[in-house]
Amino acid sequence: MKLKYLARLFTFALILWSCAPSAVANAPTGSSLPAAPSITPAGPSGLATAPHAIFGPIRQWYLLPDPLFHEDVHVAVTFPDIDPSVGTPRARLRGNGRVVALTRTPGLPASWQAEMPLDGARAGPQSIEIVVRLHDGTDASLAARDFILSAPEYVVWTLDFEGDAAGDPEMANAAAIADSLKVPMTLMWNPRVWTTTQVTPERAQVMQQWMTSMVGQGLGEVALHLHMWTDFVRAAGLVPRTAPSWAGRSDGYDVPLTAFSETETKTLLDYSLKLMAEHGLPRPTSFRAGGEFANASNLRALAAAGFTADCSAVPAGAFGRLPYPWTLSMDAQPYHPSADDANAAGSLSLLEAPTIGGNTYAYDVNTIRPMVRADLSFLAPVGEAASAARAITIVSHPGTIVATERAAIESLFAAFAPLRYDRDIGPVRFVTLAQLARAYG
Repeated sequence: MKLKYLARLFTFALILWSCAPSAVANAPTGSSLPAAPSITPAGPSGLATAPHAIFGPIRQWYLLPDPLFHEDVHVAVTFPDIDPSVGTPRARLRGNGRVVALTRTPGLPASWQAEMPLDGARAGPQSIEIVVRLHDGTDASLAARDFILSAPEYVVWTLDFEGDAAGDPEMANAAAIADSLKVPMTLMWNPRVWTTTQVTPERAQVMQQWMTSMVGQGLGEVALHLHMWTDFVRAAGLVPRTAPSWAGRSDGYDVPLTAFSETETKTLLDYSLKLMAEHGLPRPTSFRAGGEFANASNLRALAAAGFTADCSAVPAGAFGRLPYPWTLSMDAQPYHPSADDANAAGSLSLLEAPTIGGNTYAYDVNTIRPMVRADLSFLAPVGEAASAARAITIVSHPGTIVATERAAIESLFAAFAPLRYDRDIGPVRFVTLAQLARAYG
């Protein structure tokens, strides 16, 4: 039996050999036999099967980064059943294919994390997925999180001290709005209160202390606001004027800054900064001219003095007796003006942030409704991403916010509630004017 088995095995092997192609017969004359083929693995290293992954929560809204604000998406993933290292776990932004590696979270063995940058991505719906490499060389998508990526939309609330006395109840109303609604204030201080007999030193001190208290609580910045009061202009060493004027007053309050040259504007600014420094206030970087009148020569003086933002600009029109020097549209957006034309974009380091959001003076909850509708029309609709950065500047006065105006302002800001980024429901952020200047570089 053993001999029969061996004979059959030899015959079977001979048949297999005779059917196989001959490497020698196919080799060129004089060539050596080819080397034995190497054994290659079935595929790159990876996981045998797709593991279970638990994707941690992320925000519903993120903003495209700018010089003011940069927030990556923090990705947190738990792999409860397996160490995914051999599968090179990653997070991938589907919108542009950007991939970042997941790394172990210190102290949490099953937890992995990454920071997903958003620069270069497009505004709109976005999704981040978790992927790992499998044995066959393919990537398996394990879990995903969706969010909305938007360009930022900024709202700036400026409050102008006019250079006269502001009362405690009105300032308290302004503070209550800022505190309860989490809206920072750009507080436009007017140093005229230190150069006139119409405001007592005691009242000027109370106003200053209130302002510095607001800033100390993180509710705003100190800025500068000038009206051409005759006593202030005289104290600065210039000849006061009463014309041209937008209201026909005789105290200079309604004389536009455009009536003063670049050199005279520099004198007024230098004097204002000197007074503010002497009274312990920080050097301001934001400005608004009285009545919102300013021209290229005024802006050149501001830029030369180190100011980084101005909000004197308004849409084309008139104020009282005088036409505005501005030719801007109703929805004009921040720009760096030309040194020769305040209405044109140019190379001044100063950011012009047009006050397109309106003036809340003397409004109530009913009369302010058209302003609310207009302001909302400048922004992306609720639930939609903004394709480009936008900004709205609004003006109030801390000396005039009585109960009715307070209610009007609160209704205006409440209209922005469904758009607020700090509530993770939209792209709107309330910022100061100095922060806006940073955002626009």
